[in-house]
Amino acid sequence: MIGNIKAKKPKYKLNTNGEFIINNYNFSKPFANFFPGIAGKYGIPMWVFYVNRGQGIASFGTKDKDHAIVEFFPANKAWQLTPLTGFRTFIKVSKSRKTVFYEPFHNGFSNLGFDVTNTMSITSYDLKIAEDNHSLGININVEYFTIPNDSFAALVRIVKIKNTSKGIMMIQLIDGLPQIVPYGTNNLFLKKLGRTIEAWMNVENLDNKVPFYKLSVDPTDRPEVVHIKEGNFYLGFHYNNGRPQIIKPIVDPEMIFGSITDFSCPYKFIATKERFVYPKGQLTKNKTPCGFILLDFKLMQGEEKIFYSVIGNTRSLDALNSNVLRIIKPEYLIEKSSENKAIIRQLEQDIDTESESREFNLYVKQTYLDNIIRGGYPVVFKTSEGNSVFHLYSRKHGDLERDYNKFHIEPAYFSQGNGNYRDVNQNRRCDPWFYPEVEDDNILTFMNLIQTDGFNPLVIKGVTFSLIQQEGLKKSLAGLLTEADIAKIISLLDKPYTPGEIILFIEENKIKMGVSYDEFLSILIAHSVKNQEADYGEGYWIDHWTYNLDSIESYIGLYPEKLREVVFENRIFTFYDSSEIVKPRCHKYTLWYGRVRQLQSVVVDKTKSEMISHRTSFPHLVRTQNGKGEVYKTTLINKLLCIAVNKLASLDPFGMGIEMEANKPNWFDALNGLPALFGSSLCETLELKRLLLLIKELLLKCGIQKIFISQEICDFLIGLGNLLNEFLNSASMERDYRYWDASYSLKEDYRAKTKLGLSGNESEISADYLNALIDNALIKLNIGIDKALDKKQNIYYGYFYYEAAEFKRLNDHYVMPTRFIQKKLPFFLEAQVHTLRINDDIKKAKALYDGIKKSRLYDKKLKMYKVCAPLTDMPEEIGRCRSFTPGWLENESIWLHMEYKYLLELLRSGLYEEFYKDFKNCLIPFQKPARYGRNILENSSFLVSSAFPDSKLHGNGFVARLSGSTAELLSIWLTMNLGKNPFLVDNNNKLYLKFNPILPGWLFKHKDNTYSFNFLSKIRVVYHNPKRKNTFGKDAVTCKKIIFNDKDANPVEISGNTIPSPYAEQIRSRQVKHIDIYLG
Repeated sequence: MIGNIKAKKPKYKLNTNGEFIINNYNFSKPFANFFPGIAGKYGIPMWVFYVNRGQGIASFGTKDKDHAIVEFFPANKAWQLTPLTGFRTFIKVSKSRKTVFYEPFHNGFSNLGFDVTNTMSITSYDLKIAEDNHSLGININVEYFTIPNDSFAALVRIVKIKNTSKGIMMIQLIDGLPQIVPYGTNNLFLKKLGRTIEAWMNVENLDNKVPFYKLSVDPTDRPEVVHIKEGNFYLGFHYNNGRPQIIKPIVDPEMIFGSITDFSCPYKFIATKERFVYPKGQLTKNKTPCGFILLDFKLMQGEEKIFYSVIGNTRSLDALNSNVLRIIKPEYLIEKSSENKAIIRQLEQDIDTESESREFNLYVKQTYLDNIIRGGYPVVFKTSEGNSVFHLYSRKHGDLERDYNKFHIEPAYFSQGNGNYRDVNQNRRCDPWFYPEVEDDNILTFMNLIQTDGFNPLVIKGVTFSLIQQEGLKKSLAGLLTEADIAKIISLLDKPYTPGEIILFIEENKIKMGVSYDEFLSILIAHSVKNQEADYGEGYWIDHWTYNLDSIESYIGLYPEKLREVVFENRIFTFYDSSEIVKPRCHKYTLWYGRVRQLQSVVVDKTKSEMISHRTSFPHLVRTQNGKGEVYKTTLINKLLCIAVNKLASLDPFGMGIEMEANKPNWFDALNGLPALFGSSLCETLELKRLLLLIKELLLKCGIQKIFISQEICDFLIGLGNLLNEFLNSASMERDYRYWDASYSLKEDYRAKTKLGLSGNESEISADYLNALIDNALIKLNIGIDKALDKKQNIYYGYFYYEAAEFKRLNDHYVMPTRFIQKKLPFFLEAQVHTLRINDDIKKAKALYDGIKKSRLYDKKLKMYKVCAPLTDMPEEIGRCRSFTPGWLENESIWLHMEYKYLLELLRSGLYEEFYKDFKNCLIPFQKPARYGRNILENSSFLVSSAFPDSKLHGNGFVARLSGSTAELLSIWLTMNLGKNPFLVDNNNKLYLKFNPILPGWLFKHKDNTYSFNFLSKIRVVYHNPKRKNTFGKDAVTCKKIIFNDKDANPVEISGNTIPSPYAEQIRSRQVKHIDIYLG
């Protein structure tokens, strides 16, 4: 046998049902993936991670890593351990008086003598594996999915074993998990105190054949003893003559493995010559338990045996036992499998697309789903006060490859999770185009988290509500609930609540209502106020504010007639109040090993912290009277100008980049060392220019003559206006430094004045003055931007850092630089993206495109775009990216999010031919699966570029799915299907709708010459293109005729591509169901 062992070649395919199938997956490139963690509105979600090794499932649990049922391991460990600590199946096959041991899906030595093939089938809602043992004549199929729409969280495993041989076989089988984590065992105990914590471990309920795993008490070292009520469970069963039969699990791993503590061999099972019997004397305490079921059965030729395992978490032992009989009914798992599939399919249907490319059609659905998983799915409660939006399903992007993230998935109805400001904001930017009813909710949410210093908290927590009209609620519920039940519910509402908590309370207390849960919640929320919970996190990034521009543009793109109202009239915006403040220069510019550095730039202000802690309501909202008055409410334009003045006073000493003044860089997190080096970014300078241009446009479109803004912001603005005049009137070589020093001083004075709050006074400022100031600011910004252009290669430098060539000492600790030397980092794709974003000259866009193609940002082998040029000549102090191997992570890899951002800007810039040339090279569904190494319907954070030393990995995707690339793809999809700015208003502010698709001929279906998609998630739009020509470029076809039925079912036919009012409003409100558009 030695020398004759050969690894089986994996094969990849996408079948007609949308399943991505890997043959011989155990020999394919390793990857890590996960279930969506969606259990429906009234379900308890579970996180489930899987790999293409062993039987797939690597770890799962509820809430976070501290509530694992199977221990969380990083991807590299999961690839090693899943075949051992994941699901295992041990089979003794007796046939023709011979008994053979076989472990399916295992690549161990014991299986080398068998002729085996296996497959892994991946969908967006489940996972299936199958194996054929041709030597023994056994086929095994395993299916995994999670339980939706129920009061507990669980993973379902269905195993089917079929006799494909020509004879009868007797089978004895053990199937299950070598280790199950008892509830209450957090990740710290598992990783660092794994032996000690076993003293608390306990398995109960074995007499009822459904073990309940938990710690006896909370192991925290404290005087009070806290008993643990919740627990994890393992339920195994099968059907005997059609009747359900629970199988009593084995919970002591020693009874199966004996002294083989690495679980490599079920020694006692194999060593038993006779039939293995259910063991006596199992130890149910003081060791990490397992969960295995034991079955004996006979299979005739062609016969199949099915058994089931449900492993999950429940709130109590009583709750578990009361649910068991319901779970084992034949129809239960059938229904739950169908519901699980339907929930995901229904979400994906919002973006349903039918083109000639099956890969593209399926890919946009998967991408849309993944965008929901990170950004959330809006549920709108209709209340007397208007719509109240609540986002389901979102969570921080934690998985086996993002092992550093502390993800959180609320184990409750209406589940929501935590996320980072940037991630959630950008992944919600297209929300209005799929759910028009959310309107300006995202603008309000994220702009309200902007502080007076222009920064924002990092962590976006779940939304809570606070009851503010108790008597009104009592009246509204009268007649729907008993007085006693109303009192019970109100007793729970003395603190902020979530919808899921309330409904679970109602169920646990068996409260009966005369309305549905949805109707009850609408009544409750109508008497409540929404709280967006957030947390400072770990620093202030300089790019976070920029994603609000995308949200604003997205909203006014759909509701252009509401521009004046949302920007200038609605006084519904507030400022977030944080006790973490940015230090002035005199307290953060210091000598570090003889070099001037900017360190420890953020500090907790004790006075402010104490003031916030004493607030009884809305503690993190800025007050008037310098923090002692009422919550300050203002307009969107005031908040936009607050950002503008803070950023105009944050230009670097050369006037080129926005400074990284508060411990953190920008989008490119791996440049984490730049803040210490006085680093700056051109990308945010370009976004500041975009903001100023937007403000000018808003003033012009709305015909604004004057505005009122907070006095402190106005004073800051006027001071900057004076500095801009001085700058433009100066011919000094030091004018950039002088502006930097003076504007920074202005900013420090402003932040000192507004540290505790605002005065509440407002000042009038004319549009003429504001426009003139913005024009001067744009001149200064353009001077700095032009300096960043490499004239030879015609692309822009994006990042800079500065060395203090001269400085003066302020005291023993701090210094003040008086002269800087600038250092440029190599080219970054990010800078080119932001340049294109504000460019309106197609010739300049084409020149930039050509420059990028010739530069080292372009990977000629992969025909894709790298996130940065080589960093080899840079010091390691710039950040962790310099330490990574080129081609890996943020060092010269194909970072999909930024590459997709670039493709989007090509499309927006009118470079349609160039866009579609790159389309098939760069988009994931068109990758070669063997090279990509994973499902081509799923994004990765990065692909290994050809700069990486191991050529076998070039083009391989790593770090699954939850990437900003999903948001970019949705924007690309919308622009392809609709063109730019489909909704517009005329001079009378009347709405109209124009369809200008940017589609290539090859995407139209050969069968009927059509391309169709769901517009606003509900309206079917069908483009008819008889000659399947491009809708752009030379010989392009355009919209000639539009046919639909209006809201009253009257037929409407329009010549050309423009739908006037009132039909445009009917379409936007989704009163029209189908639109046929004829191209010619």
